[in-house]
Amino acid sequence: MEQFGFRSKFSTKAASYSLISEVLNVLNNKHIIRGIFCDLTKVFDCFNHGILLSKLKYYGKTGTFYS
Repeated sequence: MEQFGFRSKFSTKAASYSLISEVLNVLNNKHIIRGIFCDLTKVFDCFNHGILLSKLKYYGKTGTFYS
């Protein structure tokens, strides 16, 4: 498993290639493969921002990071 998001030189193209390559490798070896795909694009909208800000302040995250 690899992380592609938020890393330089790791594009969606590289992520797609890695996934397809791994799937083909598993299928060529006659194994079963399963996948779970989650769309997390709206995850930030699903929680209470006030609670997040209070936790950030509690753990000492202030300044630009907090803003």
